[in-house]
Amino acid sequence: MFFTRSFLYRTLLFLLILISAVLLFAQNSTLITGYSSYNITSNVTLDKFLSVDFSSDLSDGIFFGSIASLPSLNTNATKNYNASNNGTTYYVNVSTDSNTNVDFCIKADGNMVSLANDVILLANESYSNSTFTNSSIPLLSNELSFTTSYVKSGDNVLIGSANYYRFWLDIPTAQPSGDYNNTIYFKAVSTGNNC
Repeated sequence: MFFTRSFLYRTLLFLLILISAVLLFAQNSTLITGYSSYNITSNVTLDKFLSVDFSSDLSDGIFFGSIASLPSLNTNATKNYNASNNGTTYYVNVSTDSNTNVDFCIKADGNMVSLANDVILLANESYSNSTFTNSSIPLLSNELSFTTSYVKSGDNVLIGSANYYRFWLDIPTAQPSGDYNNTIYFKAVSTGNNC
C-alpha cells in the first residue's frame, strides 16, 4: 500500500494533536507522578512597635549659648522657653504610627569637654521632663543630673503625645573659657520595659 505525502502529513499532524491533548489532560490530573500537595499553616504575631521623632530644635542640638560671667547656675538651654507660651521647644513625639505607649530614657556619653581637654562635670548638666509644657513646666525643681547610664525620663507617654524637656548647666567660678561638648542620647521603649 502506497501512502501519499499529504496523507502522511495529515496523519502525523493528527497524532501530534492527539498526543498534545492527552498530555494536557494528564498534566491537569493527578495521574502524573511527582505531583504533590501540602497544607501549611501560616501564622503571625504582631509585636508592639513604636515610632518617635524629635522636634527640630532638639534635633539641632542642646545649646547653652555664651556665658559672660562665672559662676553661672542653672543656665538655661537656648530653646527652654522658645514656644509661644514660653514652653520648651525641646520634645520627642510618639508617632500615631505606633501601637504602644512609650517610656523615654536618657543618658550622656560623659562630661562636657573642651578642645583643650578642660572639663565641666556631668553632674553639672541637668534636665527635667513633662508631657505638658508652659512657662514653668517642665519644672526646674524636678531637675535631674545626667548619668552615663540610661534612666527613665518619661513614663507612659501616649500615642500621638510628646515628652517635653528643659536643660540646665551649672558652670563653676574657675572654669576655663572654651567650647564644651558632650553627646546626649535618647531611647524609647514600650511602656513598662527597662531602658
